[in-house]
Amino acid sequence: MKKIFSLIICLVLVCSFSVIASAAGATASLSGVPSEIKKDATATITVNVSGSPSMSSALVQVTLGNGLELVSGEWKKDGIMKDFTVSNGYGVIAFSGAGTMDGTVFSFVVKGKTVSQTAQNVKVDLTFKSGSSVVGTASTSKTVKVACASHAYGNYANANATNHTRTCSACGAVETKAHTWNSGSVTKPTSCKEAGTKTYTCTASGCGATKTETIAKTNNHNFGAWSVTKKATCTANGTQTRTCSVCSKNETQTIKATGHKFGAWTTTKGASCTEEGQQVRKCTNAGCTHSETKAIQKTAHKFSAPTVTKQPTCTETGLEVGKCTACGKESTNTVAATGHKMGEFVITTEPTCTEAGVKEGTCSVCNAKATEAVEAKGHSYGEAVVTKEPTETETGIKTATCTVCGDKHEEEIPVLTVNDSSSDSSQVGNGSEPQNNDGGDNSMVLWIVIGVVAAAAIVAVIVILAKKKKA
Repeated sequence: MKKIFSLIICLVLVCSFSVIASAAGATASLSGVPSEIKKDATATITVNVSGSPSMSSALVQVTLGNGLELVSGEWKKDGIMKDFTVSNGYGVIAFSGAGTMDGTVFSFVVKGKTVSQTAQNVKVDLTFKSGSSVVGTASTSKTVKVACASHAYGNYANANATNHTRTCSACGAVETKAHTWNSGSVTKPTSCKEAGTKTYTCTASGCGATKTETIAKTNNHNFGAWSVTKKATCTANGTQTRTCSVCSKNETQTIKATGHKFGAWTTTKGASCTEEGQQVRKCTNAGCTHSETKAIQKTAHKFSAPTVTKQPTCTETGLEVGKCTACGKESTNTVAATGHKMGEFVITTEPTCTEAGVKEGTCSVCNAKATEAVEAKGHSYGEAVVTKEPTETETGIKTATCTVCGDKHEEEIPVLTVNDSSSDSSQVGNGSEPQNNDGGDNSMVLWIVIGVVAAAAIVAVIVILAKKKKA
C-alpha cells in the first residue's frame, strides 16, 4: 500500500514538474514605454506575451517607481479582470475555458508624478494557473525618466571645441548646442616679424569657450631713415640703405648719378677770320675734373671798299675785288646783272575779236627787244534781228552780228501762243486777204548789209593809221 502511495506521489510530482517545465518558455514584453515622460503627462504601455502555457486563469501585477503613478488598466483578452485597482496594481483573470494568452493581453496608463534625475522602473509580473496550480510565470521591465514640463536650465558650460551644454536643475536634463562665436579680437598683434593671433569667445551665457586663429605676418615694415652707403657721383650711381626696427630687414635703393654741374664758358682762344676760337667750361661738383670744350666760329673778313673790275650789263654779272684789313686776304665777289630798262611798249599787231595782238618794247641801254601779248577784244554784237519768224508749231530765230568782224550769233525764239478770240476776229474782218510782209523783210536785210560794210571800212581805216604811225 505504501509503495502504491509513493508511486502516486511520484507521478503527481512528475506531472507537476512537467507542467511547470512546459511553461518555462513563456516570455513577456512591454511596448509604448517612452524614454522620457514629462511631469503630469501620461503614456499607455502594452503587455505582450508569447509561449504561454494552457491555463484557466492568470495574475498580472504592475509595479512602478516612486516617480510614476498608475492611472488605469485594461484587459485585452477574453475573460474578466477583477480585483485590479490602481491601489494594488494587480488582478486575477478568469477564463471561460482553458486556453493560452499569447499576443497583446493587457495595457495600462502611467502618469509622471514626481520629477526625478534617476530613471523610474516599470515592471510587470505574470503568473499563469491551471486551477489552483501555477503552471508558469513571465516577467518584464523597462525604465522611464520623469522630466520637467518646463526645464529650469542654468548657464551653459563648455563641453568641447564644438559644443556647450546646460543642465536642468530639477530633472537633470542636458541640452547640447553648438558654440556661437563673437567677431573676435586681436590678442596678439601681427608684425613684419611674427604672425599675430585673433581670439573668438562663445557668446552663450556662462560658456566661456574660446578659439584662436593665426593672423599672417604683415609686409608693412617700420623702416628708419635712409642712410647713404655709397655716394653718387656725376657719372656713377650711388646707394642708400634703411633698416626695419622690428625685424631688421634691410632695403637698398639706388641714388641716381647727379650729372655734371658746369660753370660758365671761358674763352681760351679767340676766333679770327682765318682760325676758329675755343671755349672751355668745367664741372663745379667736388672731386670732379671733367670739362667740355666748344669751337668759336671764325669771324667774317673785314674787307675794304671793293673795286669793280668788270662792270655788269643788262644780262651779264660783273666782278668786284676786296682786301681783308685783318689778314690781307683778297676776295672776289659777283656783281648782279642790272637787267633791261625797257621803254614804253608799242602795239605791233592789233588784237582782233578772237585773236590776241602783240606789243613790243626796246631796252634803252642795249636795244634788246621784248614782246608781250595783247588780250583779244572779244565780239561786239549789235542789236539782234529776227531772221526767222516763230509759228505756232516751230521756234523762230533772231540773229546778232558783230560790228567788227561780222560774226553771227543766233538765239531761239519760242513758238507762238495762240489766243482763240483774237484769232477768230482777225479772220472774220471784212473779207480782205492778209497783207504781204515780204517787202518789210527785204528792207531789214538791206540795213544789215549796210552795217557790215560800214564796220569793215572803220577797221580798215584804223589799220592804215596804225601802220603810218609805226613808219
